[in-house]
Amino acid sequence: MEKRKLSFESYGEVVQEIESLEQSGYEIKGKWSLGQACAHLDYYYKGSLDGFDHMFPWVVRALFGKLALWWYLRVGDKEGNPTVPQSVPMETIDAKKSIADIKNSLRRLATAERLHPSGLFGALSVEQWKILHLKHAAHHLGFLIPKS
Repeated sequence: MEKRKLSFESYGEVVQEIESLEQSGYEIKGKWSLGQACAHLDYYYKGSLDGFDHMFPWVVRALFGKLALWWYLRVGDKEGNPTVPQSVPMETIDAKKSIADIKNSLRRLATAERLHPSGLFGALSVEQWKILHLKHAAHHLGFLIPKS
């Protein structure tokens, strides 16, 4: 079995997918459990809502960030792409807490009127953030295969 190809249109669909995986159980085809994937995704959700603790230098954001944004919005995430170390979840994690945290962040994102700049991409519109967040969720949750 290989990674699922997921696509989300709303934050509510991401919540539904997380709840479905939580209820049905799943096989891991990547590196992370549901709790770990949720913790990783929530790092970026909370960063866009509350501000990031890590920002690449302005030169990197200006020169590389816009090109990377263009690529990500059209192609999406690929397995093995680097990520900031702060977003990598610990091996032992409280899955129930990370799932509750991400659901809270997704509810906040659904009503957000303004979001903070990305650590790599710089200033983004709410719609650009939504596309990024939904593609990112589809990428990571696609590695979790629901049990029948």
